[in-house]
Amino acid sequence: MGTLLKIRKNREFKKVYNEGRYYVEEFLVAYVVKNETEYTRVGFSVSKKLGKAVTRNKFKRMMKENYRAVSDKLKSGYDIVFTARAKGSNANYYDIQKCMLSALNRARLIKK
Repeated sequence: MGTLLKIRKNREFKKVYNEGRYYVEEFLVAYVVKNETEYTRVGFSVSKKLGKAVTRNKFKRMMKENYRAVSDKLKSGYDIVFTARAKGSNANYYDIQKCMLSALNRARLIKK
């Protein structure tokens, strides 16, 4: 896929939250809504409930890297927002990977 197309504006996040379906996993929640384009955009959100800045940034980096690893296997034309859950503060890379793959699989976004 090359570049990561990001959801940046607050109204874009709100649109995904309000109109999309959500898939709850142990350490994260994936919100998914179909967009009117031929590409998939992604956003990442980590609340202060997770911990201090170092912990939040580390979790966000792990989410981004896991998404980057599977992005070429995903269907296009969706907006996806991954939101960290409060109990994710002690999750490692593989825990996040398992949750992300499970959520994307349940959303039927992984190409066969």
